[in-house]
Amino acid sequence: MSISKLLIRSKKQLSKVLPGKLSLRISFLFLGIASTVWFLIRVIPKPSRAAYPCMRTAIPIVSAFVLYIISLTSSVMAYRIFKKKLAMNKYIPALGFLIVAIVSIYLSGITNPSGLRASQLVDKATFDANTPVGIAKGIHPGRVVWVWDNDATDENCTNTTGDYWFQNTDQAVVEGILEAGIKNLAGEESASAAWDAVFRHFNSNHGKGDVGYQAGEKIYIKINITNSCCSVTGTEKTSDFERMDATPEVALAILRQLIENAGVAQSDIYLGDAFRIFHDLYWDMCHSVYPNVNYCDGNGANGRHKVTATAEDIMKFSDGVLDYRIPQEYVDAAYFINLPCLKSHDSGGITLAAKNHQGSILQDGAATSGQSAWDMHYSLPDHDDTDGGNYRYRHLVDYIGHEHLGGKTLLNIVDGIWAGKSWEGWVEKWQMEPFNNDYPNSLFLSQDNLAIESVCFDFLLAEYENKDASEQYPYMAGTSDYLFQAADPANWAPGVTYDPEGDGSQLGSLGVYEHWNNPSDKQYSRNLGTGDGIELVAVFGVEPPNSIVGPDSENNVITVRNYPNPATDFVFFEYTLNSPGLVTIEIYSMEGRKISQLQSRNEYTGNHKLSLNVDQFPAGIYVFRLEIKTNAGILSSITSFQVN
Repeated sequence: MSISKLLIRSKKQLSKVLPGKLSLRISFLFLGIASTVWFLIRVIPKPSRAAYPCMRTAIPIVSAFVLYIISLTSSVMAYRIFKKKLAMNKYIPALGFLIVAIVSIYLSGITNPSGLRASQLVDKATFDANTPVGIAKGIHPGRVVWVWDNDATDENCTNTTGDYWFQNTDQAVVEGILEAGIKNLAGEESASAAWDAVFRHFNSNHGKGDVGYQAGEKIYIKINITNSCCSVTGTEKTSDFERMDATPEVALAILRQLIENAGVAQSDIYLGDAFRIFHDLYWDMCHSVYPNVNYCDGNGANGRHKVTATAEDIMKFSDGVLDYRIPQEYVDAAYFINLPCLKSHDSGGITLAAKNHQGSILQDGAATSGQSAWDMHYSLPDHDDTDGGNYRYRHLVDYIGHEHLGGKTLLNIVDGIWAGKSWEGWVEKWQMEPFNNDYPNSLFLSQDNLAIESVCFDFLLAEYENKDASEQYPYMAGTSDYLFQAADPANWAPGVTYDPEGDGSQLGSLGVYEHWNNPSDKQYSRNLGTGDGIELVAVFGVEPPNSIVGPDSENNVITVRNYPNPATDFVFFEYTLNSPGLVTIEIYSMEGRKISQLQSRNEYTGNHKLSLNVDQFPAGIYVFRLEIKTNAGILSSITSFQVN
């Protein structure tokens, strides 16, 4: 056993036998002393060993321990001098040493700053646009489908008692968004044909031949319910209601798709989080409709399926430090669907499909009590031994490449109906276009494990660009390192060979990584026809399930009329849409200056009406411009009106 593994496991053993704060303090001192001694013994005779993975693991512990000892010693010495100066009636020097003592005590208690430092951030210009890395995957290689309908949530949600985020989601709209996504991903007109195409493509690329889903094959759906870690009694959620997790309606929608359209038996579906509690908010919604699905968690209480850890450590992290078990249900499943949330993260920068597997590693043959995510934080960017950079070991690459995790992933669906800040998932509205101070109301789908991370990363970069520096988590240096390395083995960290099964079979390209041209156009190399990277398919406005999403190109007609004309108080506009889409309405002066934007939102086919108060408008002629963006393209209609 390596010294790093021994240190980490010793810390866990201490925590089992000592009370919370005492065990943490003693384990910190134990780890600090052991790590420092080990580091000095290994590195002094041969300084180059400082670059070894096990030494890099020890460096943060050593640094924190040394800082703690220096700060603690300084506080004791300063306090003693303070008392001497006070006894000698030298009040000003005494005050100075008291301040030093207080500051030193404060520093000795710091282990992990809550916000980012400016030196940890990278400039937006460092993300090269339209420079794809890696090999695109999928029926349509590199395709990511983004479906947005702002009717999925109530923008007036207060996220307070009786009006929490999970109580403000429209199930029918979510069903439509998901069905639109799967059909556009496969390029099929029906959901059943789309699912068949997805299964056939997966099986063809996994040595099974050109066959669709076969009866009896099992599917595991990994959702993210991080906030059930500490806020559930039994199976009842008791606190942290304001923090977002997986949207319950999305969980139900994916079950409906698999059962009704893909023909999967309820009993062959496993849905949940191997570590967290599948609490009643999810159970009540899903079990009432599909009672024979296996709803998974780590406890198995009240009818839940208790996850079983594999008998052996079959996750072999490629830096050689730790090995862990994974759920046996993953091994037994033929397919895996990764269903993470759209969130930033204070340690990883972003937390999407790859990091959703933090809940997939288990230890000591246990489930709830044996989750090992914390032990793997040393390879996240906020634990880098310098302020940023690439080419360090990133365990997320092992997740994406493992045969039973990323290697078995049929489909990635990022749940962006709501969005969350940091690991806690503080629900917040997004300001970037086209959300404009509304919730994202979006789902992202892809068969390419890296393309979907890239697209959601770009959305997070755009949204967090103007936030306070201490919360610009996606801009944390090193955030993109795992994508860069997963895309091409040529980018691997020095001395690291990614082989998560430990069987000598090294990983190849796991997908394609790329950044869009800009947040307004959101175009990737396949959209622009300049490369073989990502293709982003945007779907705005959806019809109810079982209908074809998108307009018929021959019926793209917008009819607009306004009255009275001229107007003095109000002018009314009526318009008819023959296809759903994102409708933006703006008012311009005759000189081309934009006066106001009346709306930018998804609207359905049919008749619409709005009014504009013009009593403060100077007399003159104005232009009413309506633009609709659909799957077939962008159409606009312009009409004028006069104000007296």
